[in-house]
Amino acid sequence: MAALFYFVILPLLSFQFCSCASPWQIMTTGSHIRAEDHDKIFLLSPDTTFSCGFHELGTNAFTFSIWYTNIENRTVVWTANHYSRESGYSPVNKYGSRISLNHDGNLILTDTNGTMVWESKTSSGKDTTVTLLNDGNLVINDSRNNIVWQSFHSPTDTLLPGQHLTKDTRLVYGYHNLYFDNDNVLRLLYDGPEITSIYWPSPDYNPEKNGRDRFNSTRIAVLDDMGNFVSSDGFQIQASDLGLGIKRRITMDYDGNFRMYSLNASTGEWVVTGQAVIQMCYVHGLCGKNGLCDYSGHLTCRCPPDYVMVDPTNWNKGCRPSFSIGRNGAHEDFTFVKQPHGDFYGFDLSSNKSISFEACWNICLNRSSCLSFTYKGGDGLCYTKGLLYNGQVYPYFPGDNYMKVPKSFNSSTASIFKQESLTCRPPGFKVMLGSASMYGIKKDDINWTYFYVFAAILGALELLVIVTGWYLFFEKHDMPKSMEDGDIVDARLHGHFNPEQALAMVSIAVSCLEERSKRPTMDEIVKVLMSCDDEDVHPAYSY
Repeated sequence: MAALFYFVILPLLSFQFCSCASPWQIMTTGSHIRAEDHDKIFLLSPDTTFSCGFHELGTNAFTFSIWYTNIENRTVVWTANHYSRESGYSPVNKYGSRISLNHDGNLILTDTNGTMVWESKTSSGKDTTVTLLNDGNLVINDSRNNIVWQSFHSPTDTLLPGQHLTKDTRLVYGYHNLYFDNDNVLRLLYDGPEITSIYWPSPDYNPEKNGRDRFNSTRIAVLDDMGNFVSSDGFQIQASDLGLGIKRRITMDYDGNFRMYSLNASTGEWVVTGQAVIQMCYVHGLCGKNGLCDYSGHLTCRCPPDYVMVDPTNWNKGCRPSFSIGRNGAHEDFTFVKQPHGDFYGFDLSSNKSISFEACWNICLNRSSCLSFTYKGGDGLCYTKGLLYNGQVYPYFPGDNYMKVPKSFNSSTASIFKQESLTCRPPGFKVMLGSASMYGIKKDDINWTYFYVFAAILGALELLVIVTGWYLFFEKHDMPKSMEDGDIVDARLHGHFNPEQALAMVSIAVSCLEERSKRPTMDEIVKVLMSCDDEDVHPAYSY
């Protein structure tokens, strides 16, 4: 009996233990993988490019996913867990959760309490197997080796080479979708909680003007190994590093654009080698309701005057007014604040041609449902807005937007981006597009000392150049008497110049370089500017 134990039973036990600590090539009926064994047991493709198992989102939070094996951040390409447009994937708990292939051939993901989170809805019998292929496709085979289910037929946010996007599938991230429309055209759609709108290709033109063929009803798009993404409607993207032997993917990103990525083998980082939308402010819902996408210098989201972010960590949720525009309010109670070169695309209550600015102003003022209007002075075009989505600010846009606000609103602060506390910059770091957490940024990781030292040195050098240039200019040129007397005010101001306000603004700018505790608040800045403001020089609109 002892000999039987040592020579037969013990080797079997040892084999079972070793197999549990190694990647699997195949799952068979009756087998399961536990979330708590995520770092020990998972499916591996034969060439080890892809892995499939429990992917850790956070402490005790896991998804059943497919990812690239040998990439540091484990880039996920497919996930089974329930997906919410508002909050993303719903994770399962580390302890007690499992993925099981039952004896009916159904692959089931269950949470700690046994609740079914996801299933393949297959019933292929007891000889069913699950394998992960070299192309990243997770497949379920019946006893005859026929594929009865595959992850390639239910993509999430990523398309891999050889995987087809069809009329029955779409890539989704948040409220943004890449899909084939009923007219056979590949489109990008913003499907938000309040509105739904197409933003790519441009809704201002028909498919033919956008270079699309709407008469090909096959509705298939595919990325090949060379780096060509080709759609049946005629759209295509060619990778900037076209060629074989490069790992690639098409991904619907958090900012509403879909991009082609290529893996840099030497650095292990993904590089964008193609994308659909070039002008990112054209993406609908990017900055949320009431938000403005601003291309002044670099692309950022911001709130209009006297609007605040709904969620300080996520621009996609937009802005909310800090005032109320009641439906029963008299038009005498409201005025407008100008947003230079601004516009909110779509949702026009009315459009009028060849009318005056005053007439456009009054149309919106007298209509309770009008929240703003855009006016193009050169053509006399007037667009009144009932919903404020898809806000854009372009330096070259030949018009301006005017936001309706109560007259009690302090218009002198209109050009200042209002913050709860700091005025020089948002606390900790500046939130760009989407959620800052996506970049892995922590406010404590940023050392602002170097920034301020650099700014101070740069300012000192600039002052030195100005003083030196001024001295040389006076020495070698005859100065007009007006300049010698100190009258160097820009002629475009027509003599309107407030030296006290200029000095106050310089003082405020310098104070922004102080330590955080010594910087002025928004209220303090407004009070300083108001104390030396000359209301007769720039009166507010009073139409």
